[in-house]
Amino acid sequence: MNIIGYTDRLSYRPGETVHARFSTTADSFTARLVRLFNGDPHPLGPGVDIRDVASPLDGQTFAGRVQPIRAGSCLAIAESPLDGRDVHLSFWARPTLVPCPHPQTLVALGDTVELAITAEGRWALGTAESAGAVDPQRWYHVTLTVGGGTARAVISSPHLDDVDLSVAAEQPERLGLTFAARPDGDWFTGFFNGRIESPVLEGLAEWDFGPSRTPRQVANRLGATFAGRTHNFPLRACLGHAGAGDDADPRLSPESYRTIHFHDDDLDDARWSDDLTLDLTGDLPSGVYGVAVTAADGTEDTLPFVVAPLEPTAPVLLVLPTLSYLAYSCEHVMADPGSRDYLRGVGVADVPEFGGNKHDRYLLAEGLRSLYDVHTDGSGYCFTSTRKPLPNVRHDHRWAAVAGGDTSAHQFSADLHIVAWLTQQGYDFDVVTDEEVHAGGAELLGRYRVVLTGSHPEYPTTTMFRAYQSYLDTGGRLMYLGGNGFYWVTAIDPEEGHTIEIRRTAGIRAWQPEPGEWHFLTTGELGGLWRTRGIPPQRLVGVGMASQGFDLNRPYDVKVDVADPRWSFVFEGTERPGDRIGDFASMVNGSGAAGVEIDRADTALGTSHDAVILASATGFSRSYGLDPIEVALPDGCYDGPTSDKVRADLVLEPKPEQGAVFSVSSIAWCGSLLVDGGKNDVSRITRNVLQTFLTQDRLPFNHN
Repeated sequence: MNIIGYTDRLSYRPGETVHARFSTTADSFTARLVRLFNGDPHPLGPGVDIRDVASPLDGQTFAGRVQPIRAGSCLAIAESPLDGRDVHLSFWARPTLVPCPHPQTLVALGDTVELAITAEGRWALGTAESAGAVDPQRWYHVTLTVGGGTARAVISSPHLDDVDLSVAAEQPERLGLTFAARPDGDWFTGFFNGRIESPVLEGLAEWDFGPSRTPRQVANRLGATFAGRTHNFPLRACLGHAGAGDDADPRLSPESYRTIHFHDDDLDDARWSDDLTLDLTGDLPSGVYGVAVTAADGTEDTLPFVVAPLEPTAPVLLVLPTLSYLAYSCEHVMADPGSRDYLRGVGVADVPEFGGNKHDRYLLAEGLRSLYDVHTDGSGYCFTSTRKPLPNVRHDHRWAAVAGGDTSAHQFSADLHIVAWLTQQGYDFDVVTDEEVHAGGAELLGRYRVVLTGSHPEYPTTTMFRAYQSYLDTGGRLMYLGGNGFYWVTAIDPEEGHTIEIRRTAGIRAWQPEPGEWHFLTTGELGGLWRTRGIPPQRLVGVGMASQGFDLNRPYDVKVDVADPRWSFVFEGTERPGDRIGDFASMVNGSGAAGVEIDRADTALGTSHDAVILASATGFSRSYGLDPIEVALPDGCYDGPTSDKVRADLVLEPKPEQGAVFSVSSIAWCGSLLVDGGKNDVSRITRNVLQTFLTQDRLPFNHN
């Protein structure tokens, strides 16, 4: 088995402590601190560049152990006195996975009795079982009573005969309850897949499963006893048995949203213990680092993290899109044969198989999931967290959906191309993550002359979006070096801060929430696309999502007079054979600088009339489908060969007070930066823009 681990956070400041947790079958492992510049061994690039950094880890050996993934959500109610009362518990329930590989507990009353669904799909109260099977997706009303030496459960649903089960049971003096699982040592087992609504313990407790500012805490409306806490962050404030309420916002119609959806694969905190800690020195330079470990059996892992500066040390800031990393962090869509069939259906000739990364087998075996996957019951996965292994966030990760093999660096591994390029070109730069922008806002960004994004900054929070807007409105200069950025509304859980949340209500989506469940549990905001919130990415960076595809990229065709003094600086020193940009082999997705996911300018969506489209990439294949939000009528014109909206635009846009945006509109752009030692037109154009943004107080194309 590979050694695998995670750190408690994805970024730190100098002087802070890194907490690292690991699981391995090996007896021991060693560790060292490294600085990551490039993790891609692609032959077109400079090669892997990982440098050791002296630290207290050197020379130490750490004991190996297996730490289990503790998945599955439930609600534990504190043990409280019954005051001599019989137990009368009632609630609504809707099972969503029947049959199931394991028995599922709806409620456990301490050690007294347990109401469950057997693996085969029958109701069970202790040793008593129903004759008939449970109907999945049907709402049932449950009453459970304990008194007089008997426990009795009556389960009813419209148009069905009641199920009536009884077993002998002692009446407890004190009672603790667990909904959706049963206690098992220091954890739980028998996790339930489904919804539980409005439980009431007669005369003692009425639990509020609706919207809350502290979603992990479940209050008892009748008093301080029987208070509860959820584990592994189940989906709260869902629609109940009566269906849609008077409003689609749970805050405005809370009586309709008093339900929690539990899953046996919810995972908010793997609950691993530290295996090592590392105090970062106060003078450690800002950059991308990692804890590199080697187990006694020879297997290796490197846990990456960013060291953000205490104060700016350079005029350039690189923001690594760690919320996007989290969204993709355990993604295994290509393990589904249906996903590969889809790619074949849109003309991708050599569809890759899943399983090219060293942790893929572990990811599947442990049921780890990303925001692109669905739960075991088929519902969408809308929460993810830093407190678990993130096997796709690695310097050597390759994304199975992109052409496979050597050409599929993606997210973190692809963004190291930018780190390597900035280093190669001799620029001093600081590095932060999305979390720092979320916390520091425009004040943080405003400390830098130029801000660079990663290759796929897809998941900004409201605070982040406003920070970038404010930065640009006050003279900031932003280089958006990716594609499909600023797309999904994202929230960071304000209660504990390690969980992010989305809702996929439109656009290109792997799943969608149930009707009415479009608002975030954590912040109450409307989820979905920023475009449906009235702020398309075009309003921020001049371009917005147009299409995605998974075969080869395309070059850009120049659309302007390159001698025009307003933008001639962009093209200075480039050769541009055939007046094309990026028409050569790439380190991401084959050949060409435009591809994977691409954006276009559109004044109807907010691109400024002062923006200039320097170049456009067109001629994409059938695999490049138009973003579904663009399709008003199914006229058949929604892919590369049929729609003029499927293109990638290279855009320069002026902003107030001599601010500006340079947008490349392609995830694959940065995959060209390092080719031929950085001596290519993509690299030269990027350097020309960066140099001009850094050195010129007045930009030749900006008359604001």
